[in-house]
Amino acid sequence: MRGDVREVLTHWLGADVRVVEGLSDEALEELRDVLVAARERQATAIRAASAEALRQMPPVLRGTVSKILGR
Repeated sequence: MRGDVREVLTHWLGADVRVVEGLSDEALEELRDVLVAARERQATAIRAASAEALRQMPPVLRGTVSKILGR
């Protein structure tokens, strides 16, 4: 399991992953779980903000902008 956790953390933290090398397996897994939860909250907030931004646009532009954003 430690390899999977390290792979995820390396992907997200890049070169900064060295700062967590001294952590125990449990601490690494907890850190991964916290980061996953934070990214999920961030994605939810971005979706909500995008939807609100689209609602503020004139209706004639919404379709085009949605296509550009890949929605």
